Amino acid sequence: MLRSSCLFTTAILAFPLLAQEPGDTTIRANVPLVLVPVTVTDKKGNFIDGLSVDDFRLTDEGVAQKIRMDTSDTVLAPVSLMVLIQSSGISAPVLARIERVGGLIKPLVIGERGQAAVIEFDDEIRVRTDFTADSNIIRTAFQGTRSRSIRTARLIDAVAEGVKMLDTRSPNNRRVMLILSESRDRGSKSKLPDAIELAQRAGVVVYPATYSVQGSTFLSRPSDSPSMPGGSNNVDILGGALELGRIAKANVADALARTTGGRHLSFLTLDSLESAISRAGEEIHSQYLLSFTPTPSTKDGFHQIQVAIPSHSDAVIRVRLGYWPQK
Repeated sequence: MLRSSCLFTTAILAFPLLAQEPGDTTIRANVPLVLVPVTVTDKKGNFIDGLSVDDFRLTDEGVAQKIRMDTSDTVLAPVSLMVLIQSSGISAPVLARIERVGGLIKPLVIGERGQAAVIEFDDEIRVRTDFTADSNIIRTAFQGTRSRSIRTARLIDAVAEGVKMLDTRSPNNRRVMLILSESRDRGSKSKLPDAIELAQRAGVVVYPATYSVQGSTFLSRPSDSPSMPGGSNNVDILGGALELGRIAKANVADALARTTGGRHLSFLTLDSLESAISRAGEEIHSQYLLSFTPTPSTKDGFHQIQVAIPSHSDAVIRVRLGYWPQK
């Protein structure tokens, strides 16, 4: 993987303690464990390599924890990736770019042992493909995405559905969500705090890669906009007007990234979209993987964690805010 200068935040997954016999690749659950992927960079965004477990200090609700560390090169857990694609009509120009990048998912994000699923969403949530390791199926799912409605985009509902699908994957997998959409929701029934809690409990890290409808419209060609239901192809003008009217609304993508440990990226052109996917993959495969068994606590709710590196006081550390204890 090529190193990128872009920073990413990271995920915390609630996992059982791992125990293996020599030569056995089966991961067995013994006692609760919290897995904490951590990204460490300098202020210019360059990854800092070569750190050991002794360099890290981790606290759970202010209490220092005994930690262990693996690198992503040695960790056994494969990647389970959920891709969400906004398919509403105002996104039609962007879909012409998105359909070209499905072939990047396996080599750059999930790797040889991972799997990916694809959901498209507008006024409905539709599964394009369930989890598969077949790059051709993933590529076809991207190419088959089409506009079904003009402006509805149930982003929060799609996140909730995607998390539920990810939660069916092995708890020993690294659960990741990549969102290719606008940064705000259009018409979901689910509430954002509920979707965030679902993602946190399932140990899902969210990487939104978002675009501006207005900006993408200016860069698009007429041939980039597939025909809309009813024969209308005037989504460019409509999209620009609607974009201006949504400035004051909550930025769902920012909230999802910040609270689950991902990073909110943006793209406008095909090149910048490819770069965003490459950066997400690099983040996943460039982390330090800390883990700890929480000390006994009377707190049942959300636990806040903090990670520090005293030997590198100027390092930029990206970790999720915390975790939910297992019920």
